[in-house]
Amino acid sequence: MLIEVKNLKTHFFTEEGVVRAVDGISFSLDRGEVLGIVGESGSGKSVTSLSLLRLIPDPPGRIVGGQILLESEGGVVEDLVEASEARMERVRGDRIAMIFQDPMTSLNPYLRVSEQLIEVLELHRGMGRAEARRRSVEMLQAVGIPAAASRIDDYPHQLSGGMRQRVMIAMALLCDPDLLIADEPTTALDVTIQAQILDLIAERKEALGAAVLLITHDLGVVAKMADRVAVMYAGRIVEEGPVGAIFHAARHPYTIGLSRSIPRLDDARGADLVPIPGMPPSLARLPPGCPFHPRCAHAIAACREEAPPPRVVSGEGNRKALHVVRCHVEDVAGRAP
Repeated sequence: MLIEVKNLKTHFFTEEGVVRAVDGISFSLDRGEVLGIVGESGSGKSVTSLSLLRLIPDPPGRIVGGQILLESEGGVVEDLVEASEARMERVRGDRIAMIFQDPMTSLNPYLRVSEQLIEVLELHRGMGRAEARRRSVEMLQAVGIPAAASRIDDYPHQLSGGMRQRVMIAMALLCDPDLLIADEPTTALDVTIQAQILDLIAERKEALGAAVLLITHDLGVVAKMADRVAVMYAGRIVEEGPVGAIFHAARHPYTIGLSRSIPRLDDARGADLVPIPGMPPSLARLPPGCPFHPRCAHAIAACREEAPPPRVVSGEGNRKALHVVRCHVEDVAGRAP
């Protein structure tokens, strides 16, 4: 096991109240495995990724509970929640690297690409500038930047959106991380560039044997890339399982609603999409019981009174095949919508 997250809670303390952005989630990742985290905007996906790197702005945010257990060199396990800031500076960009959503705001607009790449290798690998520059050019070439030896001295604004995203991927991969976090890595890119970026992440994952945490709202991306899927709603994981089980045998009404709300190539011409009614709840004022019950056509009395415990649907005893749902209703898929 490379990383195991146990009952992680990240809250933001605001004037409106306590925002439970991540409210007791657990998952794990092995080397070479891809876990997709999906859900609507505001479900807690990005806060989860920032929590793993301890990048939550404090104030107003803070990790208030749980563990982030990372297997370190020699098989030693450390809890990143308890790690010092100096230790986290060594982990970030080295053991765990992240591709952020927006490369235009994630890259420093005042620094050339070369300065931003070389700094990573100087900090984590102790390389001299000449060696670090050579390694940076090689990585830019590996991610498909044309004329990398000259483009490395460009400023971010001189690059297209797709090329800036490739620079972010190159930066994340410079130190051969054990875990790569990709937070909406194809946002605002055209479909051709999206496919290239996803293929690139998959290629580098295979080459490095790294684990990938893929955070997205795009179920098509998850179907292409992920081995397992965790579905988040209102700061909680409501369903988790192998990608095939989530797409073809989903058991939570929210997961089923997500799959019905996206267009399919095999739908009849003119077929209507089925939207999920209502809006996600405020994370500062969550309803009692299951947070999805105000939007759920299958809700029963228990849904309004207590949060459903995890229930194993299939794969008992096999972690990678385990399909877990948090829903009081036994057979949502078999009921009329």
